[in-house]
Amino acid sequence: MTAQGHKPEAPGCPPRIRVLVNPNSGEKAGIPTNTATEDEVRAALEPYFPELGADLILTASEDEAIAATRDAVAEGYEIVVAAGGDGTVGTVACELLGKETALGILPLGSVMNVARMLDIPRDLEGAAAIVATGEVRTIDVGEAKGQIFFEGGSVGLNAAVFREAQQADSDRRRYRALGAALWVLLRYRPPRMVLHLDDRVLTTRALAVAVANGPYSGLGFTVAPDAAIDDGKFDVVIFSRFSRTELIHHFVSIAFGRRRYSAKTATYRSSRVHIEGVHPLPCRADGHDLGSTPVEYVVRPSALRVVAPRHQT
Repeated sequence: MTAQGHKPEAPGCPPRIRVLVNPNSGEKAGIPTNTATEDEVRAALEPYFPELGADLILTASEDEAIAATRDAVAEGYEIVVAAGGDGTVGTVACELLGKETALGILPLGSVMNVARMLDIPRDLEGAAAIVATGEVRTIDVGEAKGQIFFEGGSVGLNAAVFREAQQADSDRRRYRALGAALWVLLRYRPPRMVLHLDDRVLTTRALAVAVANGPYSGLGFTVAPDAAIDDGKFDVVIFSRFSRTELIHHFVSIAFGRRRYSAKTATYRSSRVHIEGVHPLPCRADGHDLGSTPVEYVVRPSALRVVAPRHQT
């Protein structure tokens, strides 16, 4: 990443932090997490923050996490640490947009795309060391239809399939959602869509379009391997020459951080992407259903301060 680093804290003067632990971090699509207990989180941070005390808080709901984050900002905390999955990280991050308080991450979820983008290790002790010794950088976020997102947006077949798959919140509904997603996959026809970018207008019959803020989205799919989370631009990836089978194979090949890349995709870079179709098309941003096109994705550059590993000099 190329984001500008900030001066480190003075030696022996650790930053003032508040740690929000989500005790309910679960699984995503059956993928196990590396969930840690409150005691394990405290033990990992104790070598760096021996007087953490009541500033480690269990948050049983999104509302509790929001309230605790807002209070930390008001009280001038330097870092709020989200100890949980992608949902916890996103909830805390949204409250820190445009604030001086930085986001720290202890990745206790299943996929952890934002942590992966920032090179934050998955092991608890390694991530805790980054919170204490890392540097603060700024990263971009995206916005579409009023929804903030950190990973990316999608329009077309990928958005339609994930809309159905997201209904799988129980074993019974999981099978129903899988059947519905397969039905969408079989019936979907590539529509004509128009993309308005910073410097051009594209007309295409694409199975799918991905608007990537960083390399990874969804189940760790490496949708845009060269995308940077701090360059003020989206990578806009168009899947226009794929059959349905080829598209499935492609997404399987790039899942969980793998970086196999297909020459059948075309990639453009733009800070703003307006997409419309000849008829309404499903669209998403991160895990959020945005309804149908038209949709506009906009970069908010350097909107979030995060704690990440220091650059090697």
